[in-house]
Amino acid sequence: MGKLTPVIPTDAYQSQVASYVLESLLTRDAETLEWKPWLAEAWQVSDDGLTISFDLRKDLTFSDGAPLTSADVVFTLDLIRNPQINAPQLAPYYEPLDGVVADGPHRVVFTLNTPYFLALQITAGMEILPKHFYEKFTPDEFNASTGLLFGSGPYRLAGDPEDWRPGAGQIELVRNENYWGPRPTFERLRWQEITEEAALEVSMRNRDIDRLGVRSDQYVRLKDDAGLNAQATLHEYRSVAAGYRYIGWNQQKNGEPTPFADVRVRRAMTMLLNREEMCAQLMAGLATVATGPFNPLSPQYDPEVSPIAYDPEGAKALLAEAGYRDGDGDGVLEDARGTPFRFSLIYPSGINSYQQMAQYLRDAYARAGVVMELDPTEFNTMLGRIDDRSFEAITLGWSSGVESDPKQIFHSDSIAGGGNNYVTYRNTELDGLIDQARLTVDFDERTALWHRVHRVLQEDQPYTFLFNSKSVVFLDKRFRNVKLTRVGLNDRTEYFVPRAEQRWTAE
Repeated sequence: MGKLTPVIPTDAYQSQVASYVLESLLTRDAETLEWKPWLAEAWQVSDDGLTISFDLRKDLTFSDGAPLTSADVVFTLDLIRNPQINAPQLAPYYEPLDGVVADGPHRVVFTLNTPYFLALQITAGMEILPKHFYEKFTPDEFNASTGLLFGSGPYRLAGDPEDWRPGAGQIELVRNENYWGPRPTFERLRWQEITEEAALEVSMRNRDIDRLGVRSDQYVRLKDDAGLNAQATLHEYRSVAAGYRYIGWNQQKNGEPTPFADVRVRRAMTMLLNREEMCAQLMAGLATVATGPFNPLSPQYDPEVSPIAYDPEGAKALLAEAGYRDGDGDGVLEDARGTPFRFSLIYPSGINSYQQMAQYLRDAYARAGVVMELDPTEFNTMLGRIDDRSFEAITLGWSSGVESDPKQIFHSDSIAGGGNNYVTYRNTELDGLIDQARLTVDFDERTALWHRVHRVLQEDQPYTFLFNSKSVVFLDKRFRNVKLTRVGLNDRTEYFVPRAEQRWTAE
């Protein structure tokens, strides 16, 4: 893990750890997905959608006992929107906000310059930072920091947050004794930083860890493993928050267009893959073919969009139309200048499922005369290459949600300044649809626009959308009150372990 500092996102693991330390004004009910009070005990949205106010609880404190007030809410938004803070991924979400003002110590009022479909989500879901802790850091110090994780949640970072550095091997949170809410069950939570799958399995079998997220290749080996099933429960589930796996085709590298700047090439690359077979073999039947960025359980997903069919001959015809033919008979396609169609795929190193998939892709493309070189990359190094766009193709995954905003990934405004459109994809029609949908308050009208976005992305294939997957988790049987909800397994603060089965004690 590269950072724990909030606002400057690096990966999903950072967000997972931070969720036990930082809190938002409202939270979603895990079953109904409706908003419910949290730091705020009440809220109001104006009829025109341009004003949202929150009334804070009056008993809130941060982990050092300092009160949480409206001043901290104002400070948090100001920090996020400070152009000197390296948070370009968040910028698209907060564009519609004019700002927030404190109306006394326990009330805040957000104003918008235009209606925005996620207005309540971005204001209610903003994780509140303590002004008295973070204001002492300059923007440069904040950007360079790695462990400044400090908040009002049920847990706090063990030790001094200013001292945390990546590479320590584990992250430990301890119970926040000043927590304003219900006392959390466990005294401490630990995340072990283990990057090799084999080491993870050994740690689970040795009970050095209690939870093991399982990838498809592991699932095949472990689902009927008697020893593991004796000590842990296997949970399989689909979640509205689950995302999708993809191949991103970078259309411009070092200022020059790549072969993937041509939509015919991108579509051909998808048509060369038997994704049904990939779901069955590589994903052990735990996945379905994806058609776009929206979760199939979300209203944004258009069920009328069909996957692009596996069609090697059609793909070869598209590649020939785009100027790629085997002119010298060596089995490799060349462009009009005689340059072989060769590219490199970066993917996370040390993960068997990615390695197996990369090999499958290489073989599928080789049969069509396209040379794909494997480039397994350490994750933090990969993040750097994403930032400077120094790659040709990449395979990773994105998370999703009940209703997500695709602007940060696919809008042309998100190409520059470290945005997440790191495949440099541009489509004027898509930009307009996204902009219009974001301003549309009416649910049915907005849903129709999202369906059009879905169809454009399916046609353009800036990504090859690979599959939507189930989540598979082994959880030690000592844990009780584990439940499956619409967003996955319930929060770990709701688990408990009977005293007779407890193994970890305070140190």
